[in-house]
Amino acid sequence: MIAVIEYYARALTKGKFSLISFAIQPLSFVFIVYVVSGGRFLNTALAGAIVSFVVGVGLADLAIELVGMKTRSHFYDIILSLPGSNWKKALGISLGMSVPALPYVILLIVLLTLRLGLRAFLGIIIATGSLWMWSTGTGFLIGVKGEEPVRVRRLTNLIVTGLTIFPPVYYPIGVLPGWIAKVLLILPTVSASQVISTGGSGVTISIAGLWGIAGLVLLMTFKELE
Repeated sequence: MIAVIEYYARALTKGKFSLISFAIQPLSFVFIVYVVSGGRFLNTALAGAIVSFVVGVGLADLAIELVGMKTRSHFYDIILSLPGSNWKKALGISLGMSVPALPYVILLIVLLTLRLGLRAFLGIIIATGSLWMWSTGTGFLIGVKGEEPVRVRRLTNLIVTGLTIFPPVYYPIGVLPGWIAKVLLILPTVSASQVISTGGSGVTISIAGLWGIAGLVLLMTFKELE
């Protein structure tokens, strides 16, 4: 798994503008929400950026890469020939592809911890880790079952957009009617954003943690790259 992580980390960070291009969309949303809200929603906007980084890499990029591997038979054979379980290799791919996002995620976590206090740090880490695990498990499932890279790209774009842009991820859940907020809180991205932006409560941390466990179960269930 270490070899897979190193390969993707080097491949994705050797370009001059790779780190900058990776951050354009999430940071653009932070800027827009900050300006529109007059700074009132900054914590939620920063949390939304973390969520977008994690879901974009873990779900979309991993699924697209796994399907693309099937069309690159030589590379596919090399990956499969490496020692270790295939789900661990998928985890290694996701970790390696997460390297470009890591500086931004760390910076955002530090900023939120400074704004919320150290009491929020543990909740932020739990929510971020759980969301990454769920995203990786879901991305692995889509990548294993998908056949056409173009279709998988469209599907993952739809899922990522539907889970990060429209629900209360970049903006507070409190602006929505109560019953809608309760329903949307079940979503992995919304529960994670609420924990990251506020430090979380027992309920929201539990929901985020359960999604992380679900992602791990998905990884353990689909052991072969079909």
